[in-house]
Amino acid sequence: MGRPKKQETIEKKVMDAETRVATLKKEYDEALSELKNLREQQRLMQARNLLDAMDKKGKSFEEVLRLVNL
Repeated sequence: MGRPKKQETIEKKVMDAETRVATLKKEYDEALSELKNLREQQRLMQARNLLDAMDKKGKSFEEVLRLVNL
């Protein structure tokens, strides 16, 4: 059976783990925010493309909506 670990060593490891978790959470939150922004930009671009295609083909919003709902 191994020697018991010193209390200071365990406390240091706990503090290090808490610091690492806080850092990773911050990075995760930042990445999640960036993903949300990119998805919003993507939706706006898709909406713009759809509106451009509607204008090019001379279709109304109602016509396109009816087609989508078939």
